[in-house]
Amino acid sequence: MEEIKIQGARIHNLKNINLTIPKHKLVVITGISGSGKSSLAFDILFEEGKNQYLRSIGILAGLDNEDRFDTMEGIGPTVAVRQNTIRQSNPRSTVGTKTGILNQLALVYASDGKALDESEHLSPGSFLYTTADGMCISCQGRGSYYDINLKKLIPDKTTTLLEVYDSLQVTAGFLRILKNKYGMYFETSFWELPEDIQGEVVYGAYDNGKQSYCLERILRNAYEKGEDVEEVYAKTTCPDCHGERIGQEAREVFLGGKQIGELGQMTLSGLLDFINGIPAEELSQFGKNVVKNVMEKLKHLIQFSLGYLTLYRELASLSGGEVQRIFLHIHLESRLDSLIYVFDEPMAGLHPSEKQSMIEAVKELRDLGNTVIVVEHDKEMIRHADHIIEIGPKAGIEGGTVVYQGDYEGYEKEDTLLSQYLFSKHLMLERTVRTDRFDKEDSLTLEHVRTHYLKDLTVAFPLHAMVGIAGLSGSGKSSLIEETLMKRLANARKYGHAKGIAGVERISGYAKISQEPIGRSVNSTPASYIGIWDKIRELFAKQPEAKIRNMSAGHFSFHSKGACPDCGGSGYERIFLTSDFSVDKLCQTCHGKRFNEESLSVDYNGKTIVDVLEMSIVQAIFFFEDQNSIVKPLCILEQMGMGYLTLGQPSSSLSGGEAQRVKLAKELGRQLKGNMLYVLDEPTTGLSLYDTALLLKLLDQLVASGNSVIIIEHNVEVLRSCDYIIELGPEGGDKGGEIIAKGTPERLRDNPNSKTGRYLS
Repeated sequence: MEEIKIQGARIHNLKNINLTIPKHKLVVITGISGSGKSSLAFDILFEEGKNQYLRSIGILAGLDNEDRFDTMEGIGPTVAVRQNTIRQSNPRSTVGTKTGILNQLALVYASDGKALDESEHLSPGSFLYTTADGMCISCQGRGSYYDINLKKLIPDKTTTLLEVYDSLQVTAGFLRILKNKYGMYFETSFWELPEDIQGEVVYGAYDNGKQSYCLERILRNAYEKGEDVEEVYAKTTCPDCHGERIGQEAREVFLGGKQIGELGQMTLSGLLDFINGIPAEELSQFGKNVVKNVMEKLKHLIQFSLGYLTLYRELASLSGGEVQRIFLHIHLESRLDSLIYVFDEPMAGLHPSEKQSMIEAVKELRDLGNTVIVVEHDKEMIRHADHIIEIGPKAGIEGGTVVYQGDYEGYEKEDTLLSQYLFSKHLMLERTVRTDRFDKEDSLTLEHVRTHYLKDLTVAFPLHAMVGIAGLSGSGKSSLIEETLMKRLANARKYGHAKGIAGVERISGYAKISQEPIGRSVNSTPASYIGIWDKIRELFAKQPEAKIRNMSAGHFSFHSKGACPDCGGSGYERIFLTSDFSVDKLCQTCHGKRFNEESLSVDYNGKTIVDVLEMSIVQAIFFFEDQNSIVKPLCILEQMGMGYLTLGQPSSSLSGGEAQRVKLAKELGRQLKGNMLYVLDEPTTGLSLYDTALLLKLLDQLVASGNSVIIIEHNVEVLRSCDYIIELGPEGGDKGGEIIAKGTPERLRDNPNSKTGRYLS
């Protein structure tokens, strides 16, 4: 069949929509946040494609019992790459292992590598840190480990154990626990403690695999929160393998004068240059064939603007957009056809100058004979689509219908909410306060920054303004802001000294609004994150029926006393087909409601706890209108254009941009003293231009109220609205790390060195 035909799609907010989607085309599904586009792409198309394939090979027969649509024809095997489900936490999974490049280099080293001494012949596995034969024993193939510098942490020989805990700001609760355990040593100098006690204080004791409270745990928690503790708790390169991850035997084998571990630490661009320079006489015919294949892979990855990565870069540290580009490379290499691919914003994290290569890549995937469906807001991707579907007109209950379906020319003539912004029929709001004059005294200044590839930068960030941080992928934006500015601010707040940063006294505090998920488990919801869930459960516990039954707030929690006894409050039964691939079957006892019958027997103003969880934020504002402490944070979310979210929506299902706005709402709901610094990392990820306009309005209000905003961003609409832009470059990785332009958007437009300015007109 040449078309996918869907009748009566009705999951989430989709309103029984009928659609015909052409196959073997590039199809873009767009719409404002919460309109229902992801429900269509992932919950209807991908899920049914996956389920039909599994049923066809005798798996899942009779398990699909969710009423999501009436009929679907023409669907085939479907592959989905989604922003919030592709993050991997295994530190041994790297760019080199995922792409297969490390394995291929190992083959070349095994066949053509030159050993210092004619040692026995080594197998390919000996050159891989992922094998028992190849890994460095000291660091278990990780190349580094975290270590405490006790001499710097406790430089004074007379410092008592209690003073050590005080310096690390141990909470009163933990101090009581520690006093019960080590109270007799509190007034003893740390350096005079018995050796076994000193070891336990620093590294803890283990009971059933759990580490007790200790200095290492305190410092690790601080490090993971982004606090600058690197002087006393830092990533230490393995002294045996020097970060090369491989064992001694493999480190004695060279190709082109380099060990394989050195190649793993090069950027992909640098690696391509190195391989190009290997003398032909050093390679056998087999080696030449493998090297040719490796070079093709590297060129492909560099084409996808990933040349700044290294083979040893851990996948867990990559952004969603970066991982999608690696997956896209892998699927293009496979040369499979007749598949249906569903991508989730592959343009995320790309500089405007890097977008064309991504568009060409998805077109290439289509031209192999596949159907490529892209959920996307980006105007360039929409312009190149063969078929465009806009879901809308608005979000939540006001969305869920098809407002446009057709080609780009027809879309330009339409008057939908999104097309008005895309084709400049509806212009972005002008900022209320804009300035092009900055007082050097009213700024935060970082001095001599050398983090990662940053080249000894001194950078001044104007305060009481909106400052954009721009640059190509890998140019050093996150190194400058996330890894340096945020850590030095945290250090100044916690330890009272501000090394390498000036002007901290000019702000009253700061809030980092990152793209990290606000909760990874299905039990985390917007209601729990913003702090109203406990208040709602307490309301239910005060109802007459609950008091008669002696029910507490815990009876209205689906992961406590209120949970369905059969599914444990998850709402489904998880069936594992392999060790890492599973499908979910709706719980036959609670039918996805997650609660037991007793909890559902109590209502508040005619609604059960399940009814409340299914309410949108807009509906909840009306329902709880007499409960100010519940309504206040909800109103902030509504102002930010997020009234479509339901209170019980799993936090893990939110896009990076949605998660950021929930975090921002939580910060704004606090009673803050003003003159705050807000730092945001690509907040327009997952946002349409309509939603971007709402975000800009909020950021403008923050600056107009006397606060400061620093925003890492590629979106030209946002950068155009900034008062001041700092652009890093000129390229990524070791070819970046410099400031190539700074000033107002107008100044960048006139600066020939700027790679962003030309897009700001």
